[in-house]
Parts: sequence; structure tokens; C-alpha cells
Amino acid sequence: MPPETLLKVFGPFEIPFSGTGLKKHVSDDEISSFWDSEFTRPFRKKHGCYVFALKAGKGHTPWYVGQTTKGFQQETFQSHKLKKYNDVLWSGKKGKPVMFFVCLPGSPKKIPKSVIDQTEVFLIQSAVVKNPEVKNAKNTKNLPKWGIAGVLRGGKGKTSDNAAVFKSMMGL
Repeated sequence: MPPETLLKVFGPFEIPFSGTGLKKHVSDDEISSFWDSEFTRPFRKKHGCYVFALKAGKGHTPWYVGQTTKGFQQETFQSHKLKKYNDVLWSGKKGKPVMFFVCLPGSPKKIPKSVIDQTEVFLIQSAVVKNPEVKNAKNTKNLPKWGIAGVLRGGKGKTSDNAAVFKSMMGL
């Protein structure tokens, strides 16, 4: 795979929030605090995809997948997206809000738009399988109607040894 299209996952980065229960929310001040962090500062101008999720216990549940060709800071917390995130928090779902970034390592570099588009579609489809309540409107319909047990969209349950070997062989 060419290095200009080999993306890497960064995060989860905790998003500061206020309140508890049905009053839990993320405000503009908390967004500023998020971007002032030494951990998220390097991602401000990077391009790629991002996933808003809730961390509860040892797991993460995806709630929104997006993409940016202008920089994560400019697009991840736009008002209509923040409303979606806060709707999840206000619904009383358990967990702390976090953000994952999928982008190129190193200094900010442009990623071909076609790569960002394909990555976003794949991530949305994967998120819907994990959480059918995902807040995305686009790319949540016409999902693939097939899966491979223990490999891809195969539901829950123990992965067979054959599936584990196949998954590893295919790099999935």
C-alpha cells in the first residue's frame, strides 16, 4: 500500500463534558479545552475521518462517523454535529464521549478525496453493524446484505479457528 494512503488510527481522545445523566453535554468551552490539549493539538489541521463514540466499561460504541478535507478542528464540532453528539449524551446513554481520528501519521498532509470518501463509507457501514442507532444520515442505507461468520459482519459469538486463520490471512 502506498504510504500516502496508509492511514492510522489515533485515539480515543476523551472529550470534556459537563453534567451527568440526562444533563450530560459538551459545550463550546469544552471543545476549546479539547483542542488545547497537547494530545489533540497535532490533529487540528489534519485531514481524514473521525468517529465520535462513547466509552463505557472496556468497550466503545460508535455514534457518528465523519470526514474532513479542511482539518479536524474546523469540522468535527460544527454546530449540527455537536447537536448530534449532545443528543446522544442527553439520551442518558452511559459512557464518556471520545473521538478517534483516522489519518496519515506525521505532519498534516492532504489525503486524496476518493480515499477519504471510501474510508468514511467503510467506517459508517462498520459503525452501523456495531450500533444500528448511529446518527449518520448518509451511507447508512443499502448496507451489504452479507457477512462472513467470525470475519466480517458475522454477528456475535465465538470466532472459529478457521475464521480466525482466514481473517488473519486476509488482513481483516
